[in-house]
Amino acid sequence: MEYRIVQILNNNVAIVHTRNNKQNIVMGRGVAFHKQKGDLIQEENVDKVFEIRDKNTVNDLTTLLSNVPLDFVTTSYDLIDQVQAKYHFAAEPYIYVTLTTHLFGAYQRLINGEDDVNYLPDLSDNYPVAYQIADDVIKGFKSSLDISFPESEHKSIALHFINAHTSGSVEEEKSQRENDEIIEVVQNELERNGIYRTPKNANDYDRLLVHLKYFINRLNNHEPDSLSVSKGMIGEIEASYSRAWEIVQRIKELMQEKLQIELSLSEQTYLTIHIQRLI
Repeated sequence: MEYRIVQILNNNVAIVHTRNNKQNIVMGRGVAFHKQKGDLIQEENVDKVFEIRDKNTVNDLTTLLSNVPLDFVTTSYDLIDQVQAKYHFAAEPYIYVTLTTHLFGAYQRLINGEDDVNYLPDLSDNYPVAYQIADDVIKGFKSSLDISFPESEHKSIALHFINAHTSGSVEEEKSQRENDEIIEVVQNELERNGIYRTPKNANDYDRLLVHLKYFINRLNNHEPDSLSVSKGMIGEIEASYSRAWEIVQRIKELMQEKLQIELSLSEQTYLTIHIQRLI
């Protein structure tokens, strides 16, 4: 997968275009070094992809990176993403900046040997999930960067999540991201095989995208496959449409590896027929 640069924030961070005409922020050591607008960034050079969720995201991140090392920022952002998904705990986007800034200040006090005095009340009885989240964040920094925050940081981290808690559904956002990723996997593999949407094949390409959306709906609704496929039919399709079948097998592997989605035989058959029309 490749990302096309829209704007370079510094040598390690850039705003890029995604496949679905959205803009994300990518972070990685030297990821934008000696590059310019319009250049491509390879996926293997990216440590973190961050969604631009509101108009303040870019300015906040630029300010943050002027004071906080990249590995600290990416670790903090990753952990915030992980705990929101794990505990179904939606938080306002500003928590990425406010919590990361707070934690870096706590880290500086730690390495300078300063006492960490925390007079915040213990609210764990009223907000047990926020305290579980705080525990995960502290363990995450220990695991990723070998930083051992003091026990008193539990209350501060938990309070950040309590204050930023929103009624928005993390599950809905997660589901949309997963839907986009399914289409992205297919489009990336098609492009790797030299298959692009052109004026000549636009109708067939769009039919494939429509089919993928139906497939996503079936996944989300846990609907069973409507087509029963025999071994004889699979053998015939594999023999007649060998290149399309090979592309689908790679898509199948990628969906399993990246998204933990199993492609049924009937779905492999549908995709092969659609892709054959594009070859």
